[in-house]
Order: sequence, then structure tokens, then C-alpha cells
Amino acid sequence: MTAMINQATLKKLAEEVGQETVALLLEVFSGELEQYLQQLVEQPSVMQIREISHAIKSSAASFGADDLAQMAQECESRVKQGQENWVSEHLPELQKLVGDMAEQYRHLASDQEAFNRIF
Repeated sequence: MTAMINQATLKKLAEEVGQETVALLLEVFSGELEQYLQQLVEQPSVMQIREISHAIKSSAASFGADDLAQMAQECESRVKQGQENWVSEHLPELQKLVGDMAEQYRHLASDQEAFNRIF
């Protein structure tokens, strides 16, 4: 199952900052996710995964990447609980979510028709 963007969250963000600003923010967020993905595929330590997860969780929620925000929260929580095996086992899932969401936001930011369908 592919993670989806919560369109209601994006619409609310657009009401707060304007559609043009949202378009720019989507580009920035997509770039950030791509950077996080690069870090996640470079054999990160568990503590690095925690830091990346922490950085992702609130911004993902702000942009409607609910599944990603939830997974990032779970990873951060599991590291805090000392469950390093769980984090290592679920790293591929986190990588896939980050990659999928980066692609979706990049597409949304660059495809005016897709953007207009939401707003």
C-alpha cells in the first residue's frame, strides 16, 4: 500500500500561508526528504536514525504525510526504548516511506494540474 498525502492538511496549510507559498514549501519539503533518504541509505547508526526520525515527524505531519509522520514517531520512540533491533528491522520500511513521499511531493510541486486538483 502506498502512503498518501492528506489533502485536508494541505488545504488547511494553504489557508494559513497561501497556495503559492505551499507550492514553494512542497519543493523544499521534497528536497529535505530526499536528503533524509540519502542519509538513511548510508548505513546510519541507530542514533542517526533517531535524529532523522525526529526531524521528519513534525514536518511530515504538517504536510499531510501522516503515515510517514507515524512511522518516524514510532522509530524515534523505539530508539528511546532501547529497541534497536526493531529499528534496524524496520529501516527498509522507513526508507521506502521517505522515498515514496519525496516522489509524491516532488510530483505535486512540479505538476500544476495535480496541484490544482487539490486546491
